[in-house]
Formats: sequence, C-alpha cells, structure tokens
Amino acid sequence: MPALILAVACVCFGGSLMAQEDDPRAWLEAMNRAFGDLAYDGTFSYFGGNDLASLRVVHKVVDGQQRERLVHLNGAPREIVRYGEEVACIVMPGDALLELEASIPAGPFARAFVRGFERIDSYYALAFAGDDRIAGRPAVRIDVTPVDADRYGYRLWLDRENRMLLRSELIDQRGRRLEIFQFSRIVYGDAVDATLLERNENAQAMVSHMTLGTPAQALGSVDVPWRAAWLPAGFHMSAADLRRLPSQLKAVHTLVYTDGIAAFSVFIEAMPEAGAGAMYSRVGATVSVNRRLRGSDGVEHLVTLVGELPDDTAKRILANVQPAS
Repeated sequence: MPALILAVACVCFGGSLMAQEDDPRAWLEAMNRAFGDLAYDGTFSYFGGNDLASLRVVHKVVDGQQRERLVHLNGAPREIVRYGEEVACIVMPGDALLELEASIPAGPFARAFVRGFERIDSYYALAFAGDDRIAGRPAVRIDVTPVDADRYGYRLWLDRENRMLLRSELIDQRGRRLEIFQFSRIVYGDAVDATLLERNENAQAMVSHMTLGTPAQALGSVDVPWRAAWLPAGFHMSAADLRRLPSQLKAVHTLVYTDGIAAFSVFIEAMPEAGAGAMYSRVGATVSVNRRLRGSDGVEHLVTLVGELPDDTAKRILANVQPAS
C-alpha cells in the first residue's frame, strides 16, 4: 500500500510538473517570482534606439526586505539603490535621470524587464520557440506575440533552471528589434556578496528619493482630474500621481497605463510660459508625443505621452486625453 501511494503521488506530482513545463504562462509567472525571490549578481547590456548601456545589478532579500543596486558602467555615473519600498537615485548634478523620476512607476530594474502576465491571454499569444544558451546558462525562448497592431511583441530567454530572464527583445510588427536586454554574466545564491548592495558614497553626487507603492495605493492617494477616453483593448490605469519635478516648481499629473506587458505614461502640466511646439520623437521602442489641451478650468495645458507603443496607437490615445469631468 505505501508503495502504491508513493507511485500515485509521483504520477500526480510528475503530471503537474509536466503541465507547468508545457505552459509558457507558468514560465512567465515563475520569471516574475525569480526577479524578486532569487539572489543574483549580473552584468547586462541594454540597447534601445541609438544607445548601448552596460549595467550591473545586484539583488538579494535581506531580513525580509528587497535589496537591489543598479549601477551604470558607462556614461554618466549613476546608481539606483532599493531598500524595501524606498528607492534612491544617485547621480551627478545636471543628470537628466532626475527629470525622469516622475515616470518611474515601479522599481528601476523591474520597470524595464519585469511584466505582469496575469491577464494577457486575450491580447498576446504565448509559445515556446526552442532552446538556447545565454551568459553560459541553458535557456528556453518564449515568444509573446500581440494579436493586434496596438502593441509590440517580445522574445524572452529564461534560465532553464530557475526561470530568471536572461535576454529579452522587444519587436515591432515587422519583426524588427527595437530594444534588446541581455546578461553577459550572472551568478546566483551564496555567490552574491551582500556588501555590493551598499551605494557608492560621492560627496558631489545628488540623491533623489522616492517611495514605491502598489497600484491600488497609488490610485487611491490622489484625485485624478484627467482620463484617456480611448485605450486599446486590455489597457487600464495602474497608477496616478501628482508630483513636482526636482528642477521645477510646477506640478505634473502622471497617469500610468498597462496591459500587463506594455506600458505608457501620460504627463499633464500647465503650459510653459514660453509655450511649446508639437513634438514627436522615438528612441527604440519608446515614443514621445505631445499636444495642447484646455482644461475644464479654461487653463491651457501641455499633455505628453511616453511609452512602448506604435506611433498610430500613441497618437490616438493622446488625442483622446481629456478632463475627467
């Protein structure tokens, strides 16, 4: 009888594992957990548009708190250090990263590479696309293909052993690679030195602090006087905030939208005294467009959309931003 019970248990457990092995979505959910649960120290490259950046990330859970340090290895000296829900951006005076702070809705490393795959089946098709090797690690490729023209697709390479994301490509409708992220070196577990989580002290550096919050907290903490009257299917507002940029006195409303993978932000501010002309730019997968909008109070505002969207989709969303009332 014990042998029979053990045999049945092995069959059931093995069947469950096989089902997970055959389900791309289970792999993606495991990937998200790997980013938060694993201890890792790695060097990676990130190409978007015309720029190739090299960075090092160190992550570990210490006394139940997420600890993370992201260091830029080329260009201007920059560090982004996370301790639990507190994030500090350490940059030199004049660094443009300070201007970008208001657009960061989640952890700096997580924002770029960790997506929410809980409800994407209606908007993306998931499929395994073979085995590979990245940073010396056996990897499995998963293709995430959009079902419409309002979003981009992804190719993801996950560590076969622990599901950590080792490489990702963001691709347009023609299959062109707009952004590429890839580890060249990564170690896990006890090999990760906790002292590497401490930030580099520099007397000339500027430190900008922010606190991460859940989408529910972010949406409940501020009155949202603006809305996007049209959104592609599956997109919803995940966060909203009212902030003052470090180098400016005026307030900026920030609305963040996502479909679980793709994301974009809408910024609404009072029209600058010098005015503002129409703007369009694209760097890799990220498009930036703006327009003038008169609010319900009769004051003219500048509305800017920044995100990972095709041009036509971004422009249609922007054209439908309006006062919530």
